[in-house]
Order: sequence, then C-alpha cells, then structure tokens
Amino acid sequence: MENQAVISSTTVAKVNICEVESVAKSWMIDFSFLTLCRYYREQNAEKFSKTLKVFEAMIDDEYQLQDNQQTKRTICCLLSRIMDGKNLDAHYDLNNKVTPLMSALSVWDCLKDTANDAALYDNIKNLLFIQCVGVCLEKGNAQLAAHTLQWLEKESDLPEKLQRKLSTVVSKKDVYDQLLTRFSFNHLMKSVNSFLDAFLEKHPSDFLFKAALKVVQVRQERPAQADVDQNSEDPEPDSPVKPETNVVSSELNLRPKKKLFSTKTVHPWKPESTKKLPCLPHRTAKLISRRSCKVPSPPQQNTISRYRTKKKWLSEEDQHLKAGVKKHGEGKWSKILEEFDFRDRTSVMLKDRWRTLKKHGKV
Repeated sequence: MENQAVISSTTVAKVNICEVESVAKSWMIDFSFLTLCRYYREQNAEKFSKTLKVFEAMIDDEYQLQDNQQTKRTICCLLSRIMDGKNLDAHYDLNNKVTPLMSALSVWDCLKDTANDAALYDNIKNLLFIQCVGVCLEKGNAQLAAHTLQWLEKESDLPEKLQRKLSTVVSKKDVYDQLLTRFSFNHLMKSVNSFLDAFLEKHPSDFLFKAALKVVQVRQERPAQADVDQNSEDPEPDSPVKPETNVVSSELNLRPKKKLFSTKTVHPWKPESTKKLPCLPHRTAKLISRRSCKVPSPPQQNTISRYRTKKKWLSEEDQHLKAGVKKHGEGKWSKILEEFDFRDRTSVMLKDRWRTLKKHGKV
C-alpha cells in the first residue's frame, strides 16, 4: 500500500505512485534534453552547464533507462565535449592529454547507429579529427597538436589521406591552413546541429514544452482583470455588481457596492423586554419594494452620448497607438493617451482598440 496513491478525493481509483513518478520524470528528462539542445545551438555555455547538471541528476537516478533515454544521455555527453572543445583545460578522461574533442570521438562512435545519414556521420567524424589538431594549434600548443595526431593514428581509424594532410599542417604550424579554415570549428557545430534536427524530428521530446506553451498562450490571450469593456455602462449606485464585469474592485481600490437590503433592524429588540417586538410585515414589504424598485434619476444628456456613441477609429489614431505601445510598452495606456491626440478617448478605449488590432493581426 506504500506505493498506492489516491488520484483525488472524489474517486476511489488508485494507481502505483512509482509508475506516475516514472512518467513525470521521463517528461522532465525530455524537457531538459530539449533545453540542452537549444542552449547548444545558442552557444550559451553557462545555461548549458546548469541544465546539464539537472539532466545528469535525473537520468542517473533512473534504475533502468529506456533505449531513447540512453541515446539522449550519450548525445548530451557529445554536446558537452564539443561545447568545451576549445577549452584545453577541460578533461573528460583520466589522461590529461586527452582533449575534449578527442574524447568526443569515442562518444560519436557510439552514436553511429543513431545517425541515419551515413554521409553526415562521416562528415562529423572527419571534422572531429581535423579540429582535434586544429584547436591545439589555434591555442598555440604545437606540441599538444603533434601528440594529438599520434594519438589519433593509434587509437582511431584516422584515414591515411587525412593523416598526411594533418601532418603537413602540424609541421608548418599554420593555423590558417586551407584544411582548417574549410573544416572549421563552426562547421563542426553546424553539422552537429543538423544531426540534432534529424534526431528530434524522430524523437520530438517536446510534450512538456508544448503543454507549457499552451498555458502561456492562454495567459496572454486572457484579458486583464482590471480592464473595463468599452461598451459597458456604469452600474447604478445601488444596484449589485453584474457578474460579467471584468473589474476587480480590490485591484482598482474601489469602494464595495452597497447591499441591496438594509442591514438595520426596523424594530430592534430591547434588553428590558422579555421578547422581541413584532415586526410589521406591510412596512417591511414596503421597505423592500422601495429599495429594489428605486428608479434612478435620469442621467445627463452628455453622459448618454459619451457611453453610447461610438467614434470610428481613424488610421491616424491607430498609428498613434502603435507608436505609443512601441515607445512605452503595452499596458501604459495613460502615458500614451497623454502624448498623442486620440479625440477625447479614454485609456480603456486605447486598450480595447489595441486588443482588436492584435485580434485581426494588424500589430
């Protein structure tokens, strides 16, 4: 019973909590993997490193990894080594002379079956060969470049033709050799991006991302609670607040509406008496009728025209509104109203017009 959890208080259905945690964790692992791929593309080393720690903590905690999760773990090992490719002080091997790109070669060999495009696989591998040597020369360490070339000859399947070209580059110590410039480090990064695109197309890993995206879209489309509808009229002083009103009185510091019925007792009970005085039904009924059927005084003519007469928005006003939002930001309707001429319009009207422009895709 320890692994059983009640879904909700309204149902007796029970599920295994370990299975629920496993599914949720798989979504989180996918989201972290997708985020790592994005930071790799953006070359954001700081955020990549932080997210990688989270990813490692979650995936290393799994007892039995699925095949796609193990592949994602291997891909992250590759990405981390390429991200540190130009940092010769970073080590992923017990041998300090093994650079990150040298270590990435063995990881890339493990992903041979994952890369469906054989030409892309060979291209990335050759780029790793070249940049293993090229980065050492770029950092001014010709001795490490020579050691790297020897290591590649012994520990990898370095093509003989490419080995001769790299030997010439190392002997000349030419950082601007055509081989290094043509197959540059940036070329390596872009080729790995192509591999990631193909992998993510087959393994999207974006369930949690899409779910969060829908939440954000709903929040953006939801109208602000403090906004008032342009076509709504002010409620009567003694009438209850209509449920359709979007105004939140606590946010706008408005006074609470008066209650429909008076809370005063018509014939209060006095402590000296032994019982309450009888109420007069006809007077109470008369009081209720007077309060509920009270006819408000007719509003002034200018008030009626102000709320019921709509002015057509001119293209010039739309341009003013767009310029104001661009300058002050969305929601700064009062500032925009002060700076531009909107023909006696209110900030609420500006907000509603902006919502209409967004709805019709004009902004």
